[in-house]
Amino acid sequence: MQNYPFYEETLALTKELVAIPSLNNSTGERVVAEYMADWLRKLPYFREHPDQIMIQPLKNDQYGRINVVAIAFGTRSNSKKTIILHGHHDTVGIDDFGSIKEFAFDCDALPEKIKAITTDPDVQADIESGEWMFGRGASDMKCGDAVNMALMRYFTEHLDKFDGNLIFMTNPVEENQHTGIIESLDVLEELKVKYGLDYAMALNTDFISPAYPGDTSHYFHAGAVGKILPCFYIIGKPTHSGQGFDGFSASMVASEIVRNMDMRAEFSDVYNHEYAMPPTVLKMKDLKPSYDVQTAFSAFVYFNYFIHNMEIEDIFARLRKVAEDALKTVDGYTDEQNKVYCKMTGMTYKKREYSLKVMDYSQLHAKALSVKSDVDADLDAITKDALEANMDRREMCLKMVEHLATVVSINTPTVVLFLSPPYCPRNTLKREVPEEAALLDSVTGLLQKIGKEMGEDLKMMQFFPVLTDSSYLKLDDTESSAETLISNLPNMKGHYNVPLDQIKRLNIPAFNFGCHGKDAHKWTERVHKEYSFGKLPVIMLRTLENYLIEG
Repeated sequence: MQNYPFYEETLALTKELVAIPSLNNSTGERVVAEYMADWLRKLPYFREHPDQIMIQPLKNDQYGRINVVAIAFGTRSNSKKTIILHGHHDTVGIDDFGSIKEFAFDCDALPEKIKAITTDPDVQADIESGEWMFGRGASDMKCGDAVNMALMRYFTEHLDKFDGNLIFMTNPVEENQHTGIIESLDVLEELKVKYGLDYAMALNTDFISPAYPGDTSHYFHAGAVGKILPCFYIIGKPTHSGQGFDGFSASMVASEIVRNMDMRAEFSDVYNHEYAMPPTVLKMKDLKPSYDVQTAFSAFVYFNYFIHNMEIEDIFARLRKVAEDALKTVDGYTDEQNKVYCKMTGMTYKKREYSLKVMDYSQLHAKALSVKSDVDADLDAITKDALEANMDRREMCLKMVEHLATVVSINTPTVVLFLSPPYCPRNTLKREVPEEAALLDSVTGLLQKIGKEMGEDLKMMQFFPVLTDSSYLKLDDTESSAETLISNLPNMKGHYNVPLDQIKRLNIPAFNFGCHGKDAHKWTERVHKEYSFGKLPVIMLRTLENYLIEG
């Protein structure tokens, strides 16, 4: 590893970070962040400039979580050009490790424990090779945090080599609500104003994985996939199970919506020949609180919906059609089965007539306001109580929709379409924007040059394919898309006020330069040592030199 001067340091740092449990929604997220802040404070540069390490507590956070942001200024000139190195330090849980859970954070002992209980030949081969580090968070993404730390140390020791400036940032809460990166935007904007910074780009070091078995390429990304969480609140017509044809099944409508949306390939969004994964159902339930022989009054379904380029209002038109088709299908199916049943039993057939409705949350809210002028005060009260009870945000939004439906007295089969958190903005460098195309070509060309020298296939893609904090650094959604979002996410500003205007002001090109890993979020999670600890830091240093050294 003599050609990789960062190898030993990043490997050791990754082990130390993995050894600190930092499961999402735990105080461990604060502990590991404090470790990184203390490590930075020990660097000679920050011993002289301690005020350039900023600790930002998250607002009203029950776990005391913090963002850590540090800035160092190159001294070769007074250039304002600045690059941000950022990553997250929370991980998913460890219950999937089962009987070897106690070794989940022990990178040295874990491989043999896994080897004793797995039959996966790929995992076995990677253990035997000695080329992979195992452990919860090793890949996603403490290896990336370690790389950023090592690069920050190098930068502060070679300030006279650089014209521009470097920011190190690590955030909690990436694995669900992204509130760490969202709140850190205040710090980035304050630094920008205070020092007149020009944010050239941000480099996230979240993990990358092989695209298929045997894939040896390493992927870089010039943006982040977007995400919304479309929800369907379904109101049926309950009836006694002994008189089933007298009702309208909310549960069947929910099933039909899932059948027509879940993994539907034609709903995959595309930009520049890159396709997002199709929508995936994440929750489906009826809303009966307990057993009886009455059919369910209502049901609730929501989906993960990735976005590359579509406007949210166009997606809503697609979702409305799904809901309309589901209502019609259930109505037609139930009527046809009623005919068959009546013929079988000799009973007299009579068609049940229903007025079937689909409405957006914005329409429901407007109707509720016309009935009850102070209904927004009701929503604020629901929000306050739900936040105090630490209620799941999806259930909170549902509760508000249920309340409005009661206010307007919906009494016919209806589907209400609304949104819930999280919302992850889509962004990428677009060919249609000349300055973005120029930056994309420049970084792509640099990676191709470095890849040839290293003997590695370094490929630039448009979108990091799964959710990432980079979503919140740049915004491609139009004003109309933003309006559709805000007007259809119940009381959004009361509990999930994503700062869209601030993201637009910052408008930071967001690249991902990821460590190379496998099986993130699985008990066989691992990171490739030579590439991640040896080659990637060099690739990133070359990038810093290319954009922070002038002339």
